Amino acid sequence: MQMNSRDSFAKEYDKFGKALTRRVKAYLRDPNAENVHRLRTATRRLQAAFALLPKTTRKQTKAQKAMARIKKLMKVNASVRDQDIILSKLSLYKQNPTYERLIQDLRKSRKSHLEQAKELASSVQKNPGLHVKQRDLSEPILQKRYNKVVRKLGLKITSELPLVREDPSKVEELHAVRRDGKQLRYVLEMGEFSRPPKPLVALRSWQDLLGTIRDYDVMIAYLRGLSKSPEIESALNTEIESRNNSYRKFVEASRENPVSSFAAKS
Repeated sequence: MQMNSRDSFAKEYDKFGKALTRRVKAYLRDPNAENVHRLRTATRRLQAAFALLPKTTRKQTKAQKAMARIKKLMKVNASVRDQDIILSKLSLYKQNPTYERLIQDLRKSRKSHLEQAKELASSVQKNPGLHVKQRDLSEPILQKRYNKVVRKLGLKITSELPLVREDPSKVEELHAVRRDGKQLRYVLEMGEFSRPPKPLVALRSWQDLLGTIRDYDVMIAYLRGLSKSPEIESALNTEIESRNNSYRKFVEASRENPVSSFAAKS
């Protein structure tokens, strides 16, 4: 695939940086579930764009420090996001003292995690990171880097896919496919095309299904860590059944793997 021109890429990178700044401000103002999710999306888009920069740019001290801060924020915010998923799912069950207590405990835990996350978000806000200029970019080098990243991610996904399609218990491996697929999707979206290529269409479809499966896996792991009771067992069985249905849909959707065409390219 053809990479965007250096002018278009510089504008895209600047757009992602500004989007992250907006999302951080909204998050600090109100760290609700939606703002947590939007911040994570903005962060991943910027990380995907950063991976396409020339090595000399990526290795700059300022750039390294900025991305390290963002990575720390993502890690802490992942716990907050998981708690949001669990709280959302618990709210769907009938009112019951067991679920009410769990919700209260989770809200306390979420508040505790948010304190650290908000400190990191403030640090990101004060140090927005790298500003990319068009004149510092070379289109041949950008294209070469783009091809390398696309091929590397294509290889990873193609090697991971058979295992997770055959074994539904490979939770972390499935999460890795989701993570790699999301990065590849964001990278491909920075390419030039008149209409979305088949691999990109597939990745968008997989991402929706894998996101749903991940939410179930987070909830199932949480429920399995609780003391057993009829209420907990009932919720656990419901989540497992729904997870299995979503997993079967993913297996069917990923029967054909158009991403493998990238892995074959040298």
